[in-house]
Amino acid sequence: MEIRCGGLLFSSKFDSGNLARVEKVERPEADTETSVNASTSSGVFGGVISSPDYEFNVWNKPDCAETEFENGNRSWFYFSVRGGTPGKLIKINVMNMNKQSKLYSQGMAPFVKTLPVKPRWERIRDRPTYEVIENQFILSFTHRFVEARGATTYFAFCYPFSYTECQDMLLRLDQKFADSTLLTPSSSPDSIYYHRELLCYSLDGHNVDLITVTSCHGMMEEREPRLEKLFPDNYTPRPHQFVGKRVYFLSSRVHPGETPSSFVFNGFLNFILKQDDPRAQMLRRMFVFKLIPMLNPDGVVRGHYRTDSRGVNLNRQYLNPEFELHPSIYGAKAIILFHHVNNRVCPDSPDWKSFVSPMCSDLLSTKPLNHSNRNCNFPSDTLSEMEISKNLRNEELCIEQEGFTSIHDFDHEEITMQTENSGQSDNPPQHILPHESGIAYYVDLHGHASKRGCFMYGNNLPEENEQVSLFTFDSKYFESKIDIIYSNLLLVVFVRYGYSHVIGSMKKFNKSFDTILILNNIGKNKDRARLEANLNSMLFCKFYLYAVFLFISYY
Repeated sequence: MEIRCGGLLFSSKFDSGNLARVEKVERPEADTETSVNASTSSGVFGGVISSPDYEFNVWNKPDCAETEFENGNRSWFYFSVRGGTPGKLIKINVMNMNKQSKLYSQGMAPFVKTLPVKPRWERIRDRPTYEVIENQFILSFTHRFVEARGATTYFAFCYPFSYTECQDMLLRLDQKFADSTLLTPSSSPDSIYYHRELLCYSLDGHNVDLITVTSCHGMMEEREPRLEKLFPDNYTPRPHQFVGKRVYFLSSRVHPGETPSSFVFNGFLNFILKQDDPRAQMLRRMFVFKLIPMLNPDGVVRGHYRTDSRGVNLNRQYLNPEFELHPSIYGAKAIILFHHVNNRVCPDSPDWKSFVSPMCSDLLSTKPLNHSNRNCNFPSDTLSEMEISKNLRNEELCIEQEGFTSIHDFDHEEITMQTENSGQSDNPPQHILPHESGIAYYVDLHGHASKRGCFMYGNNLPEENEQVSLFTFDSKYFESKIDIIYSNLLLVVFVRYGYSHVIGSMKKFNKSFDTILILNNIGKNKDRARLEANLNSMLFCKFYLYAVFLFISYY
């Protein structure tokens, strides 16, 4: 929307923008010194603010506003203001946000940038205030317009990362790795294999991209098949197949307003594409990385906080996704199912870890992988008695929990394993042990608005100290004190926070499945700029690296 109010032009007519209504606050002269912090008893938090030169009440658009799918998600805002007098103070009251008291009591602040003079996002300098009136959360903040006429000031709930920015980033990667299309099985083994393809279109017609990253170790002439209903761009070939490598699957932005997940995704993508980093080299030798940067591009473009264009929380659709209604989830699950079966590796397959150079072998050493393949005979006693016992208890838990579905109950033709050429259904075996899965690791990135810093819901490791080290090792942004809840191989916090659909869908693929949540607010370290402004540092890459190898060493 675009509206002129009080001499200023407000707009959200851009990718990820969200603004529903603007109203100028008219106050008598005698009342100009009154501010929100005067009503401490009503739930206000914050310090004294100067009397503003402008004051406006604004309202967010709820997800799917003014449609039959409208719902109550109203946290994300992102709009611009043009026409303000340089040096003057503007006060914004966001009148209809979802309650975010925890977030703003821990130091969270809205974000601002001014084009063309201050193009980098930064937090509002003056601490915001909030109050709850008649059960409605109201956020207030001020900003002084920069000394530049004709500038446009943007305000946002958190660092934006739009669909357009994502497509631009992928285009730059396409250009940087254009020579990757020329790679063959005879190419240098440590060459970076990068492949981008269109997994499917969203309901609004936006791209759902699938990125493949690995090395040329194990590269075959054969390419992955074109799965039915997916990969609509017939001019882009499927990526090559690789022998002796399992798949590491990473996804992000199923909830469009959880933008921190994109910055962590981008940080990992930048890391895994580094040519000379020995850790990235070894990871590419060991795994085929499959990455989906945006599972919900429609929600991102529309400025939604949690749902898609039909008001659906796509993170609740993994059990029975429909291609016509949930194409990205259908596609992601189809890819996971395909590689779950087809990327298993034989015991006699090459172990690409042996190609690690001596200079980095100590840093990257792991226990040997349990290799397997659908064409191999798997022994029935590969699991210890304790593992078998835990798996049985997990299966009982799965049956007891409402919404849990065992992989045995899936209709694999529904999430099709058919290829366009054969028309035959390649039904997977009825039972694939976790360590035999072609999916080595699946990480789904989210944002969170209650806890500080970064945390992870994941698998139960044998020793608590080793589990804690996943969070704290070599990272000052994870809290040092972590509450861990054990439930066999999985954390019960999954169920409590509504991830039962993911457990039911994925728990039989592999034990290494995790959801990582990155709070919009900072963690224990107060150097905000490092975490907030550019998360493509090695911080998160190191976390992923150690997470991968700790899981490998135990499974």
